[in-house]
This record gives sequence, C-alpha cells and structure tokens, in this order.
Amino acid sequence: MLQQTTVGAVERRYSAFLGRFPTVQDLARTRLEDVLAAWSGLGYYRRARDLHAAARIIVARHGGMLPDDEGKLSKLPGVGKYMAAALAAIAFGRRAFPVEANIRRVVSRLFATSDPASALSPLISPRHPGESIAALFDLGQSLCRPRNPDCDACPLAGQCAARARCEISLFPPPARRPAPRAVHLAVAAVERGGRYFFRRRVSPWLGGMWEMPTGEGDTPIAARRALTRVVSGIARRPIGTARHAIVGRDLRITLYRGREIADEAGGKWWTPGRAGRAALPTLTRKILALLAPDRRKIPQ
Repeated sequence: MLQQTTVGAVERRYSAFLGRFPTVQDLARTRLEDVLAAWSGLGYYRRARDLHAAARIIVARHGGMLPDDEGKLSKLPGVGKYMAAALAAIAFGRRAFPVEANIRRVVSRLFATSDPASALSPLISPRHPGESIAALFDLGQSLCRPRNPDCDACPLAGQCAARARCEISLFPPPARRPAPRAVHLAVAAVERGGRYFFRRRVSPWLGGMWEMPTGEGDTPIAARRALTRVVSGIARRPIGTARHAIVGRDLRITLYRGREIADEAGGKWWTPGRAGRAALPTLTRKILALLAPDRRKIPQ
C-alpha cells in the first residue's frame, strides 16, 4: 500500500484491510473482485491485483510462508528489486540494501552524493540490518523531509555533509518528470429503471476496474466519437465535467446521457449506491458524483 502512497493515506485503510484479510490464506482464497473493492480509493490498482496473485503463489508454492530469500521474493508479482531487499532486511534480518525515496534522500544529504545506493552500506548494521533500514525509513519520513527538514532534531545533523555545505535543497538532485499527457474521456450514463450500466475497463491503466461506458481520445471530439461505437443516443449537452490526475495523465472527463448499449456482455446494471460498494476507482466515483445532487447518496 505504501508504494507511491503516503503513510497518512494508508494508515486507516491498512488496518481495515488486515481485518478483512488477516492471513495470506484468507487473501489467496478471496475473489479478486472483493480485494479490489477493499482497495477502492487507494489508486494504482495493479498493486492490489499483484498482491492477490502473490498470495496465491505463496500458498500454492511456498506452503503459505513468505520466502526469506531475495531471489525468490523478487519473483512474486509486484515485488521488484527494492521490495525484495526491504522484505529480506526487515522481515528476515538479511543484510540487504533497499533504496526508496526516504532512504535516497537521507543518504544523499548525509554524504552529499548523487549516488546514494553506493553509499548506503556503512549505515547498515551487520547484526540488525532490518532495524537500520527501518530507522532510515523513519528518519526520512519524519525529519529529513523533502521540504522543510527538521535538521535541529536530526540525530545525524552533525555528520550531514549537505547541511555543512548549506546545500540541503540540492540533494538528492531532482528527477526530471515528463509533463502529464492530456487525455479526454467521454463517458455515458446509460440508465434503466434507476440503474446505470457498468463494465470492466480494458486498459493498461485502471484495467479490470468498473467504469461506465467510456470513449478515449486526444481531443473531446475524438473521445465522443469513440464513445459512439459502444453507446447510441448520446445527448448533445453534457451532464457535467471533471478532472482527474493519474500516473502520467491529466484526465479531462465529460459525462453525457446515453440511451442504448451496443453490447451488454459482461456488464452490470447498478444503482449508484450499489456501485459505490463495488471496486470503483476514484475516477469513476467522481463521475458518479456528477449524477447526484446530494453526494451523500454515493458511498465514498
């Protein structure tokens, strides 16, 4: 859950998730749909799908026990080089060297280096590597923050090369991120007896999540044209518009009324209240909110 998400956003959801799936066996035998619903609102839904797939592999191939070897851990869905090293160090006391945003920031500033991975080893205790990694995580999250670091409270302040040079803001060097690409979505609210039509999204992003029929394009006209291939009787005037940010994309959504679905196979007809309890991404919840003058009708 903490991959690309803050502790504050995860803390409450983590306890609820563990309450729902207390063991890896519970998670493995649960339907993916229920796992996605429990994850709803946290974003980056591929993480939930990978977690579910990894649980099934752990039960089927490892006797329900998490492997304690970096190589085996890295073969689990969603567990890359960093995650495998973090698990090996913290859970199993292996001398491993995970480098994520907090550790990168602490080590980069401490040694005034643009290559924190190569400088990490001296900070890891041979006897207690997990505690060393956890301490660096905590230091970066609580004191050595990206902005306004609390250097006066930092136990490593006297050894910090970047502080001694008054160059804390220069470390780590900022990563260059491409500007998000504008993507236009035309969405159809097709109603039948107070129920709206939803289908699973087929896409590299938010794939497998429930959405209303959607057309995608580089312009509003192209998005609406794509929508007409799956929905007929689209109203000329939109119900409303919304914006949503997702990795690398600035989504610009226009919601219309639609009359008929070209193909209902695999779809569901839900009331807004029922849909709110399903595995809906925040994007779809924003679209649902455009239909409801009283947003309390839609569970958040």
